Amino acid sequence: MQSVEKASDDCSRIRGFTTRPCRSSSEEENYRFVPHNEENLQAIIRKAANRELVQGMVHPTTRFVYGSELADYGDGTTVLLDAVPKAVEAIEQLPFRNSSIIEVVASPDVWHSRVTARGDQHDESDMQARIREARHNLKWALGRDDVVWIDNSGDIEEATSCTLDVIRGLAVPSDRARLIGKELLRQISMMQME
Repeated sequence: MQSVEKASDDCSRIRGFTTRPCRSSSEEENYRFVPHNEENLQAIIRKAANRELVQGMVHPTTRFVYGSELADYGDGTTVLLDAVPKAVEAIEQLPFRNSSIIEVVASPDVWHSRVTARGDQHDESDMQARIREARHNLKWALGRDDVVWIDNSGDIEEATSCTLDVIRGLAVPSDRARLIGKELLRQISMMQME
């Protein structure tokens, strides 16, 4: 999403909040990090009760809270939101003119190398949670007919260009990327991290 936002003045990423810890300073452009403590959780609950959140959810594997407020949606004509399946139902109820679900997927080898390259950021339980999350997200996306699949196994510029074409209504859905998603799910489902 960062590449898409940089490549098009019409796109802006939603920079919502999360109560999960920041893994690296480069992530600060993705989220506002709020400490996961009772005071902040109560403030989030109050905002939700007062309908001040556009969306909010508890992550299914980590239990950290993610959400967004109206001000997070920027002023671009196209807003980009990184969402887990649990949040999509709520987002689909919002009065956006158009919305698309785009699943960006990498080949199993590329996915594995990217995840293990971040090894210093994840302990064993976090790695297992990432595998469960990937399995859950892929099963969910493969179970829907309205998901547009994009292959991100190679050059980021190519994936960015394809994503912009989807946003502009110029792209044909990629059966190849969907097949990559199926194969990734198959391999992740068998994966035992050591």
